[in-house]
Formats: sequence, structure tokens, C-alpha cells
Amino acid sequence: MQTIARITPLSRHRAAEVADAELAAFRQVVSELHGPDWDRPTDSAGWSVRDVVAHVGGQYEELARPGTFLRRLRAAKRRYPDRIALHGHNQVQIDELAGRSPTELTARLARFGPKGLAAIRRMPGFVRRLPSTMFFPEPPLPDRRLSYLFDVLTSRDTWMHRLELVRATGRQWRPYPHDADVVAQVVRDLDRAWPDAPFQLTLTGSAGGTWTIGTGTQVAQSTVDAVAAMLHLSGRGGLDLPADSPLTHARVAF
Repeated sequence: MQTIARITPLSRHRAAEVADAELAAFRQVVSELHGPDWDRPTDSAGWSVRDVVAHVGGQYEELARPGTFLRRLRAAKRRYPDRIALHGHNQVQIDELAGRSPTELTARLARFGPKGLAAIRRMPGFVRRLPSTMFFPEPPLPDRRLSYLFDVLTSRDTWMHRLELVRATGRQWRPYPHDADVVAQVVRDLDRAWPDAPFQLTLTGSAGGTWTIGTGTQVAQSTVDAVAAMLHLSGRGGLDLPADSPLTHARVAF
């Protein structure tokens, strides 16, 4: 494990490499789904495996087709006015796509995944600098630029949903080298927003490391499994923490 004091943001080039690797890893898990797997519940409350695949495929489709994204966003405002824009938008994706067959969902992911990532790579700088709050005012993000959605959250969201599919279907988690980049950027966001006394965080496992969270003199230490910590920080549970753990109430946007 690597010990560092602070984590730097991913370069645009490295972010693209991580995104490519994560899409390939997600597609591999989807290719192994069969029969009853598609209807199993996941850690995303109310979502089945089929819903998760529909959502992820819908995200990449919208990267490749911005007009589809805007149409779904408008539909969400009309159809789900009581929900924040992000949640309503996600639900519209499910409404439109989750009824399709596993074969269709797998094919759409294969079609639009690479196209969506290619669209990110072509994105001009002035678009990347636009505020994401023009589309999603909530929840608050540590970086309000669209580049944060493209370079960080696209891979992070896909990574977490890959983990959900593995957990829902009883498969073994398959680590990849790029997992460390995803985990490190989560830790970076945790550090950037940390309001309390600093502590040393050690995440174990192939994607782990040791970092200083917060500023000042460290007063505590926390050692947890990296994958379990990601589930906890995303609000999905999966980590049994002592009552006095600095991570007990910590959350990071996924």
C-alpha cells in the first residue's frame, strides 16, 4: 500500500484511461449475468440488477446523445416534481429502459458505452467548465464543474454499480488496477470536505492505501476494508463501525 499525505486530482488523460477500464470491467460482469440474476435486488434501494444495468446504460447513452439527456431531464421535472433533479432523472432512465430484455440492455451498453466515453474525450474546455448545477442543483458536489462529472463521477458511479451487481448475484469481487484510482478520488473528496479533527485513514485490500484526512495534528486512526468503506461512504451500508469512528457519519457523492 502507498502512504501519501494528499491526493491530487486525476489528469484528463488518466481519467479517460480509468473510465475505459471501468466500462470494460462493468461490461464483463453484465456479460456473466443469466436468468434470475436480472431480477435480484441490489444495494440501490428499489432497484433490481436489471434497473442498475438500465441506469448505467442510460448514462452512457446520454453522454453520446446530449439531446436524450435533456429530454429525460425535462420529463423528470414533469413526471417527478417532488424529487430532486438527479433522482427524477434516474427514474426516467429506469422507466424508459428497464423493461427491455437482457439481450437488448447488454447490446445498448456495448453500443453506447464506448460512444459515451469518446464524447467525453472530445468535450471542449468551455463545456467542461460549465457548472453542473445548471442541471443538478442537488446534491452538493465538491466540484461544481461538468468536468468533475465526466472525469470522476462517471467512473465512480459505474464502479459502485459493478460492486452492486457482484453483491446482488453472489459473485466474487474481481479487483482491477484502476480500482485504486477510483478509491483514491473518493478519499480525496472525503478529505476536501472533512470538517472535524484530522485522522489517519488506512484502507486495506488491493485498492487501499493510507492517507491523512483533515488538517492539523492527527488525533485518531481508522483502518477498514476499502470496498466496505466505499459502500459506507456512498450511504449503502456494509461497514460495521465503532460508535466513535470518525467515518460513522461520513458520506461522499457517488
